[in-house]
Amino acid sequence: MANGSSSLIGAKFNKKQSLSQTISTDFANTTPAISLVSLDLPTGRQALPSQIITKTFKEILPTKVDNTDIKAETASLALYTEPNERITGLTALSNGTFVIVTTALTKQGNYSKLLFLDNQSSKSKKISGFKKSNCTIENLLATKDDKLIGIASLNGGTPPFEMVIINPENGKVSSGSDLSLPELLPDRRFSNLALSPDGRIYATTLGREGITRLVQLDLDNRSMLSGKGNIVTLSPLMFEEQPLRNDLLSLTFSPSGEVYALADPKHEGTNSLFSVDIETGEVIPMSKVAVDKITFSRKSISM
Repeated sequence: MANGSSSLIGAKFNKKQSLSQTISTDFANTTPAISLVSLDLPTGRQALPSQIITKTFKEILPTKVDNTDIKAETASLALYTEPNERITGLTALSNGTFVIVTTALTKQGNYSKLLFLDNQSSKSKKISGFKKSNCTIENLLATKDDKLIGIASLNGGTPPFEMVIINPENGKVSSGSDLSLPELLPDRRFSNLALSPDGRIYATTLGREGITRLVQLDLDNRSMLSGKGNIVTLSPLMFEEQPLRNDLLSLTFSPSGEVYALADPKHEGTNSLFSVDIETGEVIPMSKVAVDKITFSRKSISM
């Protein structure tokens, strides 16, 4: 599947960060070392390699947040192992800036942070303003007019979830009433926000039945009861002629409308890139790729 001249971008942790640096990290006020890479997709009839080649074009060292004076809504955890940090969101703004969310689970509580990356610099902000302690941002999407929509977990990465707007100036979350963001069912996983070229927003849901489904957020036709947008259920995702039982890790549209997903459906420990048929839900494997999130650049980037 051709992707034209557009750049599919992946984010991953920068493995050059030492163990001692990781142990001493101030998780509340520092984003980890991250690499942005371009994914070398084949064009036309070109054969797919077993592993897609990635070309690093930006490496970011641990970055201190610029709002350290803001107190996040945290509480010490009763059950605790080792600190764990994940890349939970990657999206692109119209000016070429990439925005990453990293989420850390620590003994002192959970922290989510925004990292903004452009061609010149990087900056980071702590996310705060949650309804309760230890909420986390589990997904991120920039709309066509660059509003940042997030999916917040009220339970350390698991349901219930709610949709929020994140203010890029101060990292504060709000209910998103101006966008009429829909209410999410409390017993379903909701993830993988993706923006189509025509401005429609898609996502995935996963419930107790164990089937991952595509959905569309309809923000124009609001519920008569709540006044909020609706969630329109689309096709179940199908992998090897069976419903996909575990969720995607990332979903994105190319500027020309092709749909790509990142997933590890066979629990191999290595993520793979897939093409997705938005009409049928068919998920077609392409190649393995060593990244945690994917998105398309909305502006040409210099390698």
